[in-house]
Amino acid sequence: MIYSFFRLFWRDVTYSFSYGKYKYLIFLAYMAALAYAISLRNQSIGTNGLDTFFLLMRDNGYIKTLTDYVIPYYWDFTQFFALFLTADYLIHDFRQNQLYVLLRCQSKRQYIMSKIVWLIIQNLALYLCLFAAVYLASGSVTHDFSLNASSYFHQFIEPMMQSKVSSGLLVTRLLIGFIATSTVLSSLLLLLIHWLQPIIAFFCVVVLCTLSTFLDSKWLPAIHSMILKQDIFDLEHHLTLGFSLAYSACLFLAVSTVTLYICKQRELL
Repeated sequence: MIYSFFRLFWRDVTYSFSYGKYKYLIFLAYMAALAYAISLRNQSIGTNGLDTFFLLMRDNGYIKTLTDYVIPYYWDFTQFFALFLTADYLIHDFRQNQLYVLLRCQSKRQYIMSKIVWLIIQNLALYLCLFAAVYLASGSVTHDFSLNASSYFHQFIEPMMQSKVSSGLLVTRLLIGFIATSTVLSSLLLLLIHWLQPIIAFFCVVVLCTLSTFLDSKWLPAIHSMILKQDIFDLEHHLTLGFSLAYSACLFLAVSTVTLYICKQRELL
């Protein structure tokens, strides 16, 4: 059983990469180009790769009135394209290969369980590669590949903080938030695909993600990837890393459990 599951999981890893490698490359190349442009623009004020990653991935913060709302274009693009990459593979695999794979493994629960584990690895690998692409593109402009705080960080980012942290820890928080959020949203997508048309399921998850850009509720999953809404920059709303991790983990487990339960019921039928 464990061997069968591992084969299914490894199939998802290799096949998803083979199927989507050009889309991954386009995404990373585009983000690297943005990082290059941002670094070029800010070169005179002493930025490095960590600063560029922060500038690319930051959100729009809390808003008091709708007139203060500013669309976080880079944040939106990153979230939506990461979701698209996941949805594209899941929908393709369900349509083209599900029957064949199920006949081979004889267990839809194992098939779905491999998808759930793949979601974690997919999002972890995607954002680590994204960081590497941004860091290298920025470093090629600034010629600074250090992980130390830059003059830009001390002059512009640090004064915004209400809880002082290092530039390395700030970027780590950003990465953790995006990985956790995208994993939760991907699990919701996997669940909704069982009930709705794939395009409708994708649209629902995108709308849920977008809500966090103008609502302040900590119960919205995407808010946990919004660094300007966390306690580093805003103490009033008490959005801590511990809460974000605990909530994201619980929500992911709950959604995954429901998805597996649905599969079990359908197997019994």
